[in-house]
Formats: sequence, C-alpha cells, structure tokens
Amino acid sequence: MESTKIAEIKNTIPKYMSDMEWYQDSEQSIVTDGRYDLKRFSKHEADTVYHVINVIREKYHKELRSMGFANESYPIKYKPRYVLWEILVQLYENSSEPIDMFACALAYEAKGALFREKALQKFEKSINYITPEFMQQFISYMPLNVYIKFSRLYESNHEYEKAILYTELGHKYGDRDNPYFDNRIAELKDKIKRNPKKREYNPSQKTLEFEEDVVNAAKYFIKETKLI
Repeated sequence: MESTKIAEIKNTIPKYMSDMEWYQDSEQSIVTDGRYDLKRFSKHEADTVYHVINVIREKYHKELRSMGFANESYPIKYKPRYVLWEILVQLYENSSEPIDMFACALAYEAKGALFREKALQKFEKSINYITPEFMQQFISYMPLNVYIKFSRLYESNHEYEKAILYTELGHKYGDRDNPYFDNRIAELKDKIKRNPKKREYNPSQKTLEFEEDVVNAAKYFIKETKLI
C-alpha cells in the first residue's frame, strides 16, 4: 500500500515549476575585491530580484508565497540568490504556519553553515505537518531533494541517527537500485561507531559582515517592492 502511494507521488508532475526564462549575466555582477558587493547592485542584479518577486506574486496564492520564494529562488545564481533567501527569512521568520516555517528551513539550509541550527529548528517544527504530496508540488523541493538535503545537514550536526532516517526516507523517493543510499547509510553507521569530535563553526568577521549586508539589502528590496 505504501509503495503504491509513493509511486503515485513520484509520478506526479510538480504543479509549480520554477521560472527558467530569466537570463542572469555574471558579467553584470558588481564585486569588490573579488567578493559580491551587497551595498551596490547593478540594474541587472536589481532587475533579477524584482523579476523573481513579480513571478511569485503572480504565480502563488498568499498561503503559498513562502514556498514560492523557496521554489523560485532555488535556481537563481550570484548575488540575487543571497538576497532572495534573506527576503524569505525576513518575511516569514516569525510565522507559526507550518508551510512558512518549512520554507524558512529551506532558506536557512541554502544560506549555509552559519544557519545550520536555525534550519534544523525550523525543519523539526514543521516537517510533521508537511507531507510528501505537498513537497511534490514544487519542482525545486520534491521529497527526495528535501530528505537528502536535511540528511546531510543532520550529518554536519553529528546527529547521525536522524541523518540515516532521512536518507532512508529519501531512498523511498529515489531509484531503488541506486547504491548511493545503502553506501551512505553504511558510512553514517560507521560515524556512529567512531563518534568523531564535533567542531564548532566559527564564522570569520568577513562572513558576518557579508551577512549583515545581505540583511540590509533584503530589507531594502522588501521596502522597494512593498512586500510588507
């Protein structure tokens, strides 16, 4: 019975496909000392953010806007990607709606190691309310993708049992004959036995300053587009 349901989900075409028509030109990115400059945006960079926001407004009902931000931000590259993920966080961080918390978990996961704990916190508060059928609606975040992403996040946090759990869940929605899943579970079980020392992540001052600039840029675009 379960295998039939899983097969039905896997064979369901996602309802919400990410917009792929917008072309991003890396040559139009403003950088300083080889790093993205979040204090200055080229017209092309700003237009990319505006375009994605307009797509989300037109495509997604209000209750799905947070997932709209996740689904549409996923394929975006370069500087606008950082800004769009942070816009999602700024808009929905304090929401108690499971969909919004889940979307924030996806955003925090995408934002990197600095936000690992927040990603897992939001994920654990929401995942019991988020079904595989719901995930399957969004091309960027179908069940296999979500379960494997968070399996890796739990692994990075040395929570190996949970990493195994989500690898097993991912396997259900992946290729049953793919040896990746069994190999990964074996590696995780080996880590449980070895119990490697957990290293605390200590971000550099440049990383913290960059993140502050991301937040300020996101707030600017929120104001400009009247998202609040």
